[in-house]
Amino acid sequence: MKKNSTSVGKYVILLAIITFFSNSFVKAQTIPQLKFRQPHLIAGVNGQIGATYNFENVVPGINAKITIEKIVNGAVLKNIDDSTLGYYNAWQPTVGGPGTGSSYIKWAVKFDSAGIPYIFSILNASAIDVDGDNVRVREFIGVNGQNSFNIPKQIPSLLTLTTTKDTDNISGTDASDSNLIALGPVTNRTGIDTLSQDVRINFTFINKSGFKIYTGSQVDVNANTGAIATDRYHCIYFQNIVGEFNVLPIIYQSFNAALNNDAVDLDWTTGLPFKNDHFEVERSFDQANFTKVGIILGAVFVNNGICQYNFQDKDPRIANQKIIYYRLKQIATNNTYSYSSVKVIHAGNSINNNIAIQVMPNPYMDKLNVNFDSKVEGKAELRMISTSGITVKMVEANITKGFNTIPVLDLSNQQKGMYVVNIMVNGQSVGIQKIIKN
Repeated sequence: MKKNSTSVGKYVILLAIITFFSNSFVKAQTIPQLKFRQPHLIAGVNGQIGATYNFENVVPGINAKITIEKIVNGAVLKNIDDSTLGYYNAWQPTVGGPGTGSSYIKWAVKFDSAGIPYIFSILNASAIDVDGDNVRVREFIGVNGQNSFNIPKQIPSLLTLTTTKDTDNISGTDASDSNLIALGPVTNRTGIDTLSQDVRINFTFINKSGFKIYTGSQVDVNANTGAIATDRYHCIYFQNIVGEFNVLPIIYQSFNAALNNDAVDLDWTTGLPFKNDHFEVERSFDQANFTKVGIILGAVFVNNGICQYNFQDKDPRIANQKIIYYRLKQIATNNTYSYSSVKVIHAGNSINNNIAIQVMPNPYMDKLNVNFDSKVEGKAELRMISTSGITVKMVEANITKGFNTIPVLDLSNQQKGMYVVNIMVNGQSVGIQKIIKN
């Protein structure tokens, strides 16, 4: 799942109706959910085979250790846990590929309590948003050792399921001699959403203290020659998910948050509202306590069934925060409500570390230049995002401290309309700019 803005990203949900199996291990207990936050590298070299990351207290007293067991065909770990998209309590690794063929990372996931294996009597895992980039890239998820699996039946699945022989039992700890592979479509499902049931698969493990997972992508050879998104955003969400879903009044197409000098700009797009009354923007400095900071009654504009909303948070208190969290509360006309995913702003020591960007020309036709002054050197990633939340162009560049220009070419085939340019520097979203294609 790229969430090409990664818009993830993409993507396993571990649901735990978890009762501890007691033998020589730990006393039984029921665990309502798992929270994967702030991993630490405890062994090996980051991003290399043997690297082990520890997530402490996924529930009190229980840790999860995730190890890179194998890297195939040039796969690259871009981020072990990107919490800027998707679900904050999830494990959300971003895995890049070479742009050809099939590539993946094989992971060993193990649970322990004080160094002793922690056995789950029932462990449900769901891979969500196993999709593509709308061009040539397909994500896939593989699992070894599951007792059963199922796919949602409410709508036809877009996943292709195959069973392959397990040929890489490197450590001799694979539970089965076969792997279940779920290959996603080229079609992109906007956002990272458990309601995208046509690109979701569920697994069940019984009496296990761990399992093996494959996260990767396949690049098709087809007639589409457009730019592809090989960095795939996987979402590993540890929480119970009920079997039946009530379709919410609002379907989010995109939700972005970015620093803008001394403020934070938020924008989101939805389908045409159904029984929607208004949105409330909520902010938190600790991820636990959210407060309402704004009310949005209507869209800024509506184009081809897509509604665009904007909000800017200028509260001076955010200048002293290193991390800021935002979410949307959508209120329906019958006073029911639902929440969006949480967006995370990493502001560093001060929000004023943000950069100002200028896109020229604007409106544009076939090319443009993105100019900005950066206070740091490093790697910049530029993404052009449509109003439907799809990344239509991505450019990477090494930048220096001071003035930089990133050219963006070959835009003549883009559809006319509004887009958003989002710039990330060293993995941090630092600025957005709206642009118009003539």
